[in-house]
Amino acid sequence: MIMMGSQGFILLVLLLILAVLCHSGHSLTCYSCVSPVSGNCTKTSVCSSNFDSCLYIEAEPKSYYYQCWKLADCSFERISASLGLQKLQYRCCQQDLCNRSFGTTVSGKMALLVTPLLAAAWNLCL
Repeated sequence: MIMMGSQGFILLVLLLILAVLCHSGHSLTCYSCVSPVSGNCTKTSVCSSNFDSCLYIEAEPKSYYYQCWKLADCSFERISASLGLQKLQYRCCQQDLCNRSFGTTVSGKMALLVTPLLAAAWNLCL
């Protein structure tokens, strides 16, 4: 059994937080589908440098769009005009594969809150 002092535990927690918060500078990866029947998309694409966000759209009649998008163009008016959609809900985000359907995402803040709790529980079990 390996014993870890309080300094080692603090270092481990700080490294975990740093790993979550650091951005490695790579291109953004987004889900990329137009699926009129269901909201499930598994195809991904690496966004070109001029696209800095991922877009998820749920439009009426029931259709779903997943793609790379410019954050500056992330507004109802721009999306509606570009895609010819009138009734839609949309979300733009700037993390890899963040454009899942509404209600199926776990925010980075939630992961950040849970990580130290899991580390503490793991430390208690050792």
